[in-house]
Amino acid sequence: MRFNKRLGGAIGALVMLLAGAAVVYAAFTATGTGSGRAASVNAVSITVTPTMCASADLYPGGPAGAICFTLTNSNPYAVHFTSVTYPNSSAIATLATPINVAANTTTGTLSLPGVVQMSSAATDGCQGANFNVPITLTGTQQ
Repeated sequence: MRFNKRLGGAIGALVMLLAGAAVVYAAFTATGTGSGRAASVNAVSITVTPTMCASADLYPGGPAGAICFTLTNSNPYAVHFTSVTYPNSSAIATLATPINVAANTTTGTLSLPGVVQMSSAATDGCQGANFNVPITLTGTQQ
């Protein structure tokens, strides 16, 4: 059997090239372990701002009228309100229609009907007056 020096040299060079590539690959391969960190936001209370209703509906001895307001949500997530509490009552009222407030936005004027009633003994000083009625809305992140 005759050995070709050129073929042997080419095979030797190829073997050396592959061995060198394996060493280079091994020299540049690395791994790492550890941990990363994440942080949660702090929830911001929704701001309830009284606004004028489209029409006045209170008069002495009349039916309960509406209150109107806007909501400002400074959170990076939407909020879904399902109930309301009034300060003069410990009862929690479920909203007939839940109120949804998008993230980082202020709503248009919202209304809750049948909330406040004017006494039949109201004086003339109540004519044309505006009344702020405190409310607490309860909901969850949407």
